[in-house]
Amino acid sequence: MANPAARDSDISKLHPAIREKVRAIRDQLQAEGIPFEVFEAFRTPERQAKLQAKRPKVTWVGPWGSIHQYGLAVDFVLKLDGKWSWDDKGAEAPYWDRMHELAKEHGMTPLYNKNGELIEKPHIQLIGASASEMRNGHYPEGGDDVWAEYLIQLIDNWEGGNAPRKPTMAAERPPLNADHVPDNDGSADPSTATAIAASDAKFQRLHGFIKHWEGGFVNHPADKGGATNMGITIGTLAAWRGQEVSIEDVRNLSRAEADEIFRTRYYAVSRCSEMPERMAMVVYNCSVMSGPKRAIELVQKSFNALGMTVDGAKLVVDGILGRLTMAAIQKTDASVLASGFMDEQEAYLRTLDTFDVFGDGWLNRMAALREFVNTLPQGAGLRPRKVMKVSESNVDLDDILTIVSAVQGGDRRAALAKAAELLLQDKPGDSDELARGKDLVQLLLGVSGVTSAEAVTVTRDADGNVPLTPINAALGQTVGRAINGKKSVSGVIGLLLTAMLPKLGLSGDIVTFIASNSDVLLTLFSMLFGWGLVGKLDKAIRLVGMIGGR
Repeated sequence: MANPAARDSDISKLHPAIREKVRAIRDQLQAEGIPFEVFEAFRTPERQAKLQAKRPKVTWVGPWGSIHQYGLAVDFVLKLDGKWSWDDKGAEAPYWDRMHELAKEHGMTPLYNKNGELIEKPHIQLIGASASEMRNGHYPEGGDDVWAEYLIQLIDNWEGGNAPRKPTMAAERPPLNADHVPDNDGSADPSTATAIAASDAKFQRLHGFIKHWEGGFVNHPADKGGATNMGITIGTLAAWRGQEVSIEDVRNLSRAEADEIFRTRYYAVSRCSEMPERMAMVVYNCSVMSGPKRAIELVQKSFNALGMTVDGAKLVVDGILGRLTMAAIQKTDASVLASGFMDEQEAYLRTLDTFDVFGDGWLNRMAALREFVNTLPQGAGLRPRKVMKVSESNVDLDDILTIVSAVQGGDRRAALAKAAELLLQDKPGDSDELARGKDLVQLLLGVSGVTSAEAVTVTRDADGNVPLTPINAALGQTVGRAINGKKSVSGVIGLLLTAMLPKLGLSGDIVTFIASNSDVLLTLFSMLFGWGLVGKLDKAIRLVGMIGGR
């Protein structure tokens, strides 16, 4: 540590309990045009001592007395015209109120005294965090290696006494056996496998998916990895133990050792603990299936495919998880990037010469992965304006809004025909998912009877109104006439927009609303569509009765 008293604004080392919260608060403030930046994150005890000694006072507590020392607090400060500003008066006053409001929404709090008075406006910390508790080794759950190892480094380097107890989840190098060093220098000893993996809540949450799909012992002749148990190949086990291993060694592999291998050689190597959960899951899964280097290459490819840039440039596809690639992962909307990543991974798996043998299993695993990822926090970050081309020209939100406008204007069949025209056009590289979506479009069009935008001739009564069937009349003449002849087509358009619009990768409030409420919208539009079909059946029965009465 070059200068232990230096200010550190890096939020990547913070405790996971606030790491994503801080990032979300910062991004929301900036999205609202409020120029807050993280001024300070993790603070060393040396810096705390230096600040305590300042006059006039800038802090009331000494080393290890601040939540900053435990990676559970940050200071947000305004940055105006490139300069830090603590001005909380006049026009800037509402900015601080908004920052505190967002902090509370994310489970963090400003610092108050016993009388309930706000005493440090820049400072926000995890609600319920106690320096005295952590000094005794009682840390919040969910700590990962990045946070724990940095805190242990601060504790080890502190020479002022009265240091807190170290967190127990971080790896500690075991003592070497002098008799074995010459023959086993630098290798991993299975007897030192620890319970570290079991204490990492985020790892265990994501690792549950891996455990389910990797299964038990197999030795398939077409598998280039050879004998494998719980996803650990004979070659991986030999490298881990630093010595030759037999098929029986693989067969007898313990769950604890397998978990430690997964955590160390795949999860940690790919730095998944620093990623939003959705990206951590897809990168971890791909690292296990194809290696960490391939996983990072697919991150870089999927990011570039979104048309996004870091520092004005696309990522170099080299499989190296450097500063720019990690920034892309952390600052891009995790839902969008993870979806693109899985598309890239499926495309890669189809190129493998063993796809004919293992392809069905791989695709089943990818389908299950998509479902599992959707249960994880969506995260936040930048979204691309466009992702895919539906025809020779890009279909953007304006095209969709034009269709919606036609629906609202009453020309629903024309709107549906136009939407179908855009969605059904083929292009090279269409995914299976998009192809299945197009099949759904064709099916819905056929069922609803919409073949063109031409008006449908209907019989009207003496007042020029379309006679209502009992299905529509049940809601009264006013409502019944408002929805007469519109339920099926409106339901189909609603289903199409709800199912397909998020797949186009567009951005905007409407897209976000649809993506966030897709289950409810699909249910409502399905009910409307089904109601319309019942109404059509009602009309058909009446028509048959009229014909029979002639």
